Amino acid sequence: MNHVMWHTGETPHSCQVCDKKFTRKEHLVNHMCTHTNETPFRCETCGKTFVRKEHFTSHIMWHTGETPHQCDLCGKKFTRKEHLLNHVRQHTGETPHRCDFCSKAFTRKEHLLNHVRQHTGESPHRCGYCSKSFTRKEHLINHVRQHTGETPFRCQYCPKAFTRKDHLVNHVRQHTGETPHKCQ
Repeated sequence: MNHVMWHTGETPHSCQVCDKKFTRKEHLVNHMCTHTNETPFRCETCGKTFVRKEHFTSHIMWHTGETPHQCDLCGKKFTRKEHLLNHVRQHTGETPHRCDFCSKAFTRKEHLLNHVRQHTGESPHRCGYCSKSFTRKEHLINHVRQHTGETPFRCQYCPKAFTRKDHLVNHVRQHTGETPHKCQ
């Protein structure tokens, strides 16, 4: 039934706080945590917290290095099955998520949702320190770190720490001599 509603676009579960609608009840339950700031899953290793159990589980795999999902085309490995599926679309060129405003197509649903905000002007992610708002949650997270001074991404080779993972990755390349590569 949930699968059929995904196809029909039916969203019977509504948030009473912001009127956002969901196909599945568990998605509404996860969403409600954004209003209560509840993060029930906490990593014992690093202290990071999560709203969704599946995100917590894949985070634990990141610590252990476990990558059970492998691309048959290039061998790249992933902690989560949906990350593998998104990756395979890079090989196949499949773009199942299409914008109703301009017909631009995307490999990932979250990329479409971020794109649609360019058309609608919606910026749902608001900073609690200065009330600045952002179209993407990751932009808000990076912005908040400017207020808090948090630098969660630490170099394993030197004492430097970074607010963003991509900054750490680029920094580590200076130590290892590794050059950026893209999947062929």
